[in-house]
Amino acid sequence: MLEAAKRNHDAIRKECQGIQCRWWDIYSNDVISRSVTFKNNMFHSARESAVQGYGIRLNIHKQTGFSYCNDFNDIQSVIDHAKDTAQYGDNEDYELPGKNGLPEVTLYDEQWLKSWTVEDQLHQLQAIIDTIRKEYSDCIVDSSAGCVDGYVYLTNSSGFEAGYRYVHHGVSVSVLRIVSDGSRIQVYESSSWGSAFDYHEIVNRLIMKLRFSETNAAIPSGNYYAILTPKAFSQIMGVVLQGLSGKSIQRGISRYKGKFGQKIFGKQVSVYDNPLENFAPGSYPFDGEGVIAFNKIIIEHGYVQRNIAHLQSSHILQCDPTGNASRSYATLPQESFSNIVVPGGGVSFKDMITQMGTGIIIDQFIGFGQSNTLMGQFSANLDLAWFVNKGEVQGRLKNCMVADDVMSMLDDTIVLSKEREWIGDSYLPYVMCRINYTTI
Repeated sequence: MLEAAKRNHDAIRKECQGIQCRWWDIYSNDVISRSVTFKNNMFHSARESAVQGYGIRLNIHKQTGFSYCNDFNDIQSVIDHAKDTAQYGDNEDYELPGKNGLPEVTLYDEQWLKSWTVEDQLHQLQAIIDTIRKEYSDCIVDSSAGCVDGYVYLTNSSGFEAGYRYVHHGVSVSVLRIVSDGSRIQVYESSSWGSAFDYHEIVNRLIMKLRFSETNAAIPSGNYYAILTPKAFSQIMGVVLQGLSGKSIQRGISRYKGKFGQKIFGKQVSVYDNPLENFAPGSYPFDGEGVIAFNKIIIEHGYVQRNIAHLQSSHILQCDPTGNASRSYATLPQESFSNIVVPGGGVSFKDMITQMGTGIIIDQFIGFGQSNTLMGQFSANLDLAWFVNKGEVQGRLKNCMVADDVMSMLDDTIVLSKEREWIGDSYLPYVMCRINYTTI
């Protein structure tokens, strides 16, 4: 895969070097995907697919043209199209990064990849279904496991040339149960990683949440203590991070503009953007434009420290690029966070429930973000939440919603758990805070 990518990039480079332009770059993906799926407690499908593609940018008279293809034999037409479309492209008056040393980050586990077989995943997914249905025989389980073996290669006119191989493996499980009052309870969990991980953690969380939901509970509207699971907190973090891209600051739509270095959140809140976490889903040694990846502090003890920026926005804002340009062979670079890491606290999730006394636990939202999230406000119905009284979970809450402001919600009074979970490319703790709750 590596040698083939080098040969193809060498051939494309020769063609690009013959074009009069300020700069050019070539980005390619090679991906093999395999998946196994169960639906309604039964095996459904096993699939394998392969995708290869090349994307080429040409910057002519400070404007950038772009085109892509899946077939190496079409490269000349792709180059011609990128050249023809440059006159309609964005003005990008910056230089591309040159040759540089790459940081160390492990993304590829060859021995584990060899052990990932369809047969083994069939057995493991069936074991997940059997374990859940042993506890709740009336539930319907959908589950899937997938593995992506990919390679990225980037070459540009400034002398940058590098590639990396990665593996992503994911498992997702959804459980549907119809309880005695006729209401539907749907609980889902998922996890992804670049190497082996324990499926039992997913099963244990699902069974715990099904047990919490065996009975219903009700409480009046009010402002309550709430524990956000990492899954729920990941959506809150989406609101926190909104406005921390260079584009949003450049356009004047970021609520953080003019507030960098100021304390906005509680002192317990620190957020890192770290693309160098070994085997993590959002890791890489360089970004989609060839900028070297590094761990960066976004929020430190409540103080907002920096935004992310790709080459275009960093040039406009006159700051350094942060290595957060995300792209595929078929797309232009866009600003994107890598792995979001929030340090935990010193309290266990179990002790957090006891300390809370009376309040709610929130796990799943419906329609999150219906309010002005650009200003940090949100509202959402609660798909899965439970009432806690005197440190004990009393039952599932129905027909209710929450609405609040992330900056007032995540203040100095919040408590973070010592346990953390990977939710997609975010590593997050459980969070106890206060929130406005409404019955509907």
